[in-house]
Amino acid sequence: PAACHLRAVLAAFFEYAAKKGAERGGKKAQQVPLYTVTGWSGSAGARIPAEGLLPCFGGYPEAPWEQHTGPLPPSPHLFFHAVRNDGQIGGDLNFEAALFKTDDDGWRLPVERYPYLTCELGGGVQVTHHRRPVIRPMDVYALALTKLGSGCNLPGYYMYHGGTHRVGKTGTQESRATGYPNDYPALSYDFQAPLSEYGEVRGSYRLLNLLHLFLADFGDRFAPTVFRPASEPPAADGAEPLRYALRCSEDGASGFVFVNHYARLRPLPDVTGAVFDTGSVRFPPVDVTGETAFFLPFGMALENVTLACATAQPLCRVGHAFFFAALPGIAPVYRFADGETVRADADARSGFIKDGVRLVTLPWSEALYARRLGGELWLGGGCDLYEENGAVRPAEDGVFRCRKWTGVRFEPVALGAPAPAVSVRFEPLPAAPFAPAFPEELAYGGPRRLFWYRLTVPGEGLTENTLVSIDGMPAGGRYDTAQLYADGRLIADSFDYGRPWKLPALALAGRDCVAVFSEPRDDFYREF
Repeated sequence: PAACHLRAVLAAFFEYAAKKGAERGGKKAQQVPLYTVTGWSGSAGARIPAEGLLPCFGGYPEAPWEQHTGPLPPSPHLFFHAVRNDGQIGGDLNFEAALFKTDDDGWRLPVERYPYLTCELGGGVQVTHHRRPVIRPMDVYALALTKLGSGCNLPGYYMYHGGTHRVGKTGTQESRATGYPNDYPALSYDFQAPLSEYGEVRGSYRLLNLLHLFLADFGDRFAPTVFRPASEPPAADGAEPLRYALRCSEDGASGFVFVNHYARLRPLPDVTGAVFDTGSVRFPPVDVTGETAFFLPFGMALENVTLACATAQPLCRVGHAFFFAALPGIAPVYRFADGETVRADADARSGFIKDGVRLVTLPWSEALYARRLGGELWLGGGCDLYEENGAVRPAEDGVFRCRKWTGVRFEPVALGAPAPAVSVRFEPLPAAPFAPAFPEELAYGGPRRLFWYRLTVPGEGLTENTLVSIDGMPAGGRYDTAQLYADGRLIADSFDYGRPWKLPALALAGRDCVAVFSEPRDDFYREF
């Protein structure tokens, strides 16, 4: 879906270039390669040729590269503003440092010339030995949504799918021994990404999918909208008023109200009876409570029907049906340009018809599992679905009651197979059976006691989706670093950050598996 939106953005860019060329009396525009470059650097932006390159920007929910082990200040990335630059990616972020300023020699990246693109929105962050933040789904979703609300037209992530470092003569691990400021795992580069190192689907994937479905279907009308900040921006400490902004047409007649009521590790006070006034329409009052982020449409054309405003988040369309997600704690109300108001029942799922156009409201919990597969809209029923070789499959073991849109309603479809029973048996070893690979990884911060175990994983009925879970040391308690060997070869490692270490069962079943854990110390930043 992100690639689909990129095509829409680039198509609009080429159309704009052709129009400008025609205005200048030039020949018919020709398609040429577009070159992108990271645009952040210091307070003045990257020193790149002002013509011929498209700078891309980024931002992360945390900064594990920061060398201290204390909490970070509030992130400016969760506020709506026109600042694109993060002059200190790779270091702690200060809002003032992110503002584009002019260097002493007169250089300033002319960001106003370019569409707002990102290439490094944090889909998570990597765990380092000295900083181990726990990335929550809203950390990733609120970041992406706030950037879209601030004018971004291309959400590009790092990382979207976790991975594993290669092991060779040099490898690709970052460590202080190799000249980097951090010690990373020798193998694991899971990054707490929306899709894990081994393909597990995380909550951030489901939330981002809400944005991607919308951009794929409505990107052509979203991309031309402009950013308009709230008239009364919030204070940097996260105090009132509510964090919101507009993405709207030049005349302000249509667009979207973006709201972010999420601040990492800092609950924000509830806001009751909030009324958004765009200048062209006043929304019904809504209560913005808990940790939430969303956007609401106004002046939205749905074929021959104009939606004056709605208190539900637009999701996607299929044929003449438009789908919306009901927001937690906010009743879905649709107000049309002709004055008619409809209060929807999200649990009905079949929606209602307005002048030949069907509007369907999905409960938030079901919208998280909405997937467009093979040109059809599916609801996973609590399971993440994907398409492979023309077949729709569940991304985990089990039988799931899914639904497929038929043009009028969602029809139930059962998918999957019974999940195999899987467990890991641990046997303590009295001594190390061999010398560990990367012994320095087990001794970051100084020598530590090591605990060795033999692992046995039954191999009956396992699938590529079957994961085994290791939550702390088998003897109880947390660990510092762990390494896992199969038939004497290191295949996985982990820094404990308070979440279960999940591994593919097929990689362990039927093999001689040994794990070593190092004792923990209170020498790193933790959120668990």
